[in-house]
Amino acid sequence: MQIKTGKGAVNLLAVIAIWSLSLSVDLPGLAITPMLTKLQTAFHASQIMAQLVTILPNLLIIPFVLLSGKLSRSNHKIAIIVWGLIIYLAAGVLYFIFDKSLLGLLLISCLLGVGCGLLLPFSTGLIADVFVGKYRMKQMGIISAIGNLAVVVATYVVGWLAAINTTLPFLVYLIPVVSLILMPFMSKLPKADLYSESGTEASQTSHNEAKAKAVMAAPAPVTHKAAAATFPAVDSDGFSTKGQEVKGGFYVGRSVSLCATYFFWVFVTEAISYYVPYLMADYGMSTQQVGTVTAIFFFSMFVVGLIVTPILKALKGWTYIISIVLLALGFILFWFSREMWVFCVASALLGITDGTCQPIIYDKATEMCTTQNRSTMALAIILAVNYVAIVVCPFITDFVRSLFGIHPTDGFYNLFPFVFDLALCAIVFLCLVFRRNGFTFGIHKQYYE
Repeated sequence: MQIKTGKGAVNLLAVIAIWSLSLSVDLPGLAITPMLTKLQTAFHASQIMAQLVTILPNLLIIPFVLLSGKLSRSNHKIAIIVWGLIIYLAAGVLYFIFDKSLLGLLLISCLLGVGCGLLLPFSTGLIADVFVGKYRMKQMGIISAIGNLAVVVATYVVGWLAAINTTLPFLVYLIPVVSLILMPFMSKLPKADLYSESGTEASQTSHNEAKAKAVMAAPAPVTHKAAAATFPAVDSDGFSTKGQEVKGGFYVGRSVSLCATYFFWVFVTEAISYYVPYLMADYGMSTQQVGTVTAIFFFSMFVVGLIVTPILKALKGWTYIISIVLLALGFILFWFSREMWVFCVASALLGITDGTCQPIIYDKATEMCTTQNRSTMALAIILAVNYVAIVVCPFITDFVRSLFGIHPTDGFYNLFPFVFDLALCAIVFLCLVFRRNGFTFGIHKQYYE
């Protein structure tokens, strides 16, 4: 069976092999958040020490996702993916050997981050290389949905397993076995997409022209070595590039704005992973209930990822505005409620907004650069921003919390992150209203037609 790409067709098994990478890449840190309070109790650690088990993988992902993005321009993509999977799987096994030592868990978490960092750019980058136009947006939604479904199952299972034993939840980190089994099918991808650096500069430009014709018959971006005056007025997604400063093959303005937007989105939604477990513990709720609320967040992202194209068609230019309103409503519900079912609704609202915006940002990332062979690097940058936001979230929140003199013994301590995120939503909403039709927040018709 063949799957349409917008510039031809590709073997279904090869596409499934790409999809399988998304089963693993979202799990480090996120999957075990329901057991944070259990770890804190088991090792008599502080809140931040327990959070390091989720922070450290994301910290190590940052340099290795950028390294992998750089290496993606070579002819060794499959080898990089295989090594990433092996390192990831090795970390999953080691968790069971050093499960009685917090230091051991932290060191293994670093190894997990290395493996995941090598994999991450390819989970989206291969989609960007193989697909174009509405076919690419659809695939971005699918891989986002797969990744989120994996986290849904993992967090729900972890919540139950943590109640039995604090070691069993690490089973979720053995999932790379699936991708390793499917790796031979990756060779069925078109050679021109798998080995993007093998061609000449002229053939690369020709590839971009084909992409543009498939999407909207717009001129394709030329290479970064060309003079600035030769850049097209409109890119292949229909947004103006006139007057854009270009450095290293990237449009500076749109790169900065897109990265800032994604940083905000990840930062505020990390409240689900970092602070919901402690807020629910304050209200006497169990790890199973925490796992349920966390799973609902990712399940909502999963569902929305599958139907992102019709959502964009229905909401069009209102997509981001409605998303930010729903995001703010979710934080309000967390702030004022102590009911389990309301927490579930609030979690779903956050998941819906994240599931809608994540595929858009991934797709727009491929238009940060001027040539197709830099699309994986562009996605690596966006993914690095994702993990920077995850890493710095608890530190920035704790710093701001300390500025207001709020201490762990205060009743408002675990509520403050939700109030802080709500304030950030209000600020971004104002920016959004005035920039809703630009590259970062604009929804071009080519995303859904």
